[in-house]
Amino acid sequence: MIGQVVVGIDGSDYSLSAFQYAEHFAAKLDCELKGVFVVDSRKTELPIIYATGHFDYAFARTYIPPDPELKGFYNKIKKDLEGFAANCLNNCKESCKKNKIPFIAVQREGLPSQVLAEESRSGDLLFIGQKGENARFARTIVGSTAEDVVRSSPRPVMACPQAFRTPEKILFPYDGSLSAERALQFCVNAFGTFWKEFLILSSEEEEGLTEREHRYLSKHAIDHRLVTEKGSPIDTVLEVAEREGSDLLLIGSHGTHKIRDYILGSTTVHLLRRSPLPVLIVY
Repeated sequence: MIGQVVVGIDGSDYSLSAFQYAEHFAAKLDCELKGVFVVDSRKTELPIIYATGHFDYAFARTYIPPDPELKGFYNKIKKDLEGFAANCLNNCKESCKKNKIPFIAVQREGLPSQVLAEESRSGDLLFIGQKGENARFARTIVGSTAEDVVRSSPRPVMACPQAFRTPEKILFPYDGSLSAERALQFCVNAFGTFWKEFLILSSEEEEGLTEREHRYLSKHAIDHRLVTEKGSPIDTVLEVAEREGSDLLLIGSHGTHKIRDYILGSTTVHLLRRSPLPVLIVY
């Protein structure tokens, strides 16, 4: 049972989509929604300036106080961002009020990924945008706020694309890992018969393992279908999702090679970057 969903808001198109998804699930599940706007402290804190000689082998440093005009500039940035955050949260509050959804607004300053992970502890599911306010800059390495949140959140995370569409058909790529088992259990316990279609995708090597999942879903009266495919996990998932008209991907945070995947970049991270659909990641 889900009692509260949490959504990270930064004013971007992606965070607006994340709010729409969070609002949709909160309405369907009859639960509370908490909106969190994090004023990024990296934009509001004054840079620390040191002076030292080129051949200062003792590493002695002399602190240079910031110019008053620079301090005023950063104070203005902080005030403007706080005003923008309040406006965004107020718009979310009005939307929830219109749809009779209990809403809590949280405005904090700090590192976005860290604050969102902290605030997610009060809820059962965290919604974020796949990208944020810097979406126009292409990313090819791990390090974005979304990826940091996925790695550090204590709760399942739903990373949402730029455009909202009603989630009715869910695709679950199954690889036999513990994370996949937890993802399935969370989905069943949290959403039950929420979905119009529940599709399990597996490779030929794991076809026998899915018999357990078939029995599990049947006991919970969840209609489902199995698709078996060959090929690269990432490409296959995206191809099947497009072919079947899926609206959402359900995946475990790590596959069968947890440590290797964490270091080199797991299927989860690649799907997070490439999927045109929301990706629900369970630990």
